[in-house]
Amino acid sequence: MNLLVDVDRTEKLNAVIVEGTLFFAPEKNKDHHRYFDAHYIFVRNGTLEIGTEEFPYDSKLTITMHSSMTDPYLPIYGNKVIGCRYCKLDMHGIKREPSWTVMDKTSQPGDNQITISRKIDWKAGEVIAVASTDFSGRHAEKRTITKVDNTNPEKPIITVDKPFEYKHFAEIQTFGKDTIDMRAEVAMLTRNVVYRGDPETSP
Repeated sequence: MNLLVDVDRTEKLNAVIVEGTLFFAPEKNKDHHRYFDAHYIFVRNGTLEIGTEEFPYDSKLTITMHSSMTDPYLPIYGNKVIGCRYCKLDMHGIKREPSWTVMDKTSQPGDNQITISRKIDWKAGEVIAVASTDFSGRHAEKRTITKVDNTNPEKPIITVDKPFEYKHFAEIQTFGKDTIDMRAEVAMLTRNVVYRGDPETSP
């Protein structure tokens, strides 16, 4: 059976067994958002297609998986999972350029702006993560962009929704003959196709 998912939101499905094709087609309205919720998706000798490399899915889709550690699991594959056995899994959203880069200047605690070291396609409303540059990896910070200043497109300035709690170092240092790039990485987290665990039970 070949199934085209053309509803905006599904019920929370228990198990979706695919032996043909489970196909998600994008909408003409690129802001259209579709939601698909399930405990298990198991593709056996079949295909799960959400866009292709040649034709990416270019509207919005969120697939949310539900289960807890104590729920029954599929042998080998587990629970809260897309299981793929002799299958084809195509999942292609809009390509982001770049998906990550580095800061151009060090930011201090309390700052709500950072300068990026290259041209980006990021925009207000999208979510970024800034890596930790101190002794604790837990000092990475996630923020929502409120403004992108492209006055200098090679060094755009990003304003975020709330100040940073930690210092994020961004310098290239030289020690004798060795040069080390110590600039904090910045990653674009927002995607138009999202595969996730249920936010209420998946920290």
